[in-house]
Amino acid sequence: TTRHDEEVKRNLRLGLPGTSNLTDKTIPTFSRGELPHFAGINTFLKAPYIEDANHVGQFDATVVGVPFDGGCTYRSGTRFGPQGIRRISALYTPYNYEKGIDLREQMTLCDVGDVFTIPANIEKSFDQISNAIAHIAASGSLPIILGGDHSIGFPTVRGLASVTSKNIGIIHVDRHADIQEKDLDERMHTTPYFHATNLPNVKPKNLVQIGIGGGQGPRPAG
Repeated sequence: TTRHDEEVKRNLRLGLPGTSNLTDKTIPTFSRGELPHFAGINTFLKAPYIEDANHVGQFDATVVGVPFDGGCTYRSGTRFGPQGIRRISALYTPYNYEKGIDLREQMTLCDVGDVFTIPANIEKSFDQISNAIAHIAASGSLPIILGGDHSIGFPTVRGLASVTSKNIGIIHVDRHADIQEKDLDERMHTTPYFHATNLPNVKPKNLVQIGIGGGQGPRPAG
């Protein structure tokens, strides 16, 4: 494919041609691109890493990590989610043979790295997250967010809402509704869609929730 061929040439230019005894002349000396799966810089789907965040507007979509678990009320650890998602994504390529679709031919994708979140400070982290998402969306690139606990749902939507006058809808797939106003006196992972749907252009009627059920608590939040 055209972009795949361009990527191969780019990898050889940046990673230098491989040793002369290689039969496969597409293999560079230094690992660049999607192969081998176990090597290379840890970006989502081996997408190009964009160190200068001012350039995200050059891409159709931008992957951004939100390593935050300060909104957890029980089990922490999701701050390592973006790293884990990127690591497992290295096993895959942008090509789906069942559908005959190669994302490289359909769109351009980059990875801008992670939002600088502030451990143990929910509101400052929320402001950082909203600022990052607003910047990406305002550039014309579609933000793809890797979390992170569920509390980040609010600041990500807030970031989007701040740069458009259009109505925003939310499709929320979960077992829990996440519509409490407060939990343990803070805007924890159980609260994002209460606050998101209080934004002027994010109306409650445009919140669609799928999979809600089972034990919910505490009862006053039901």
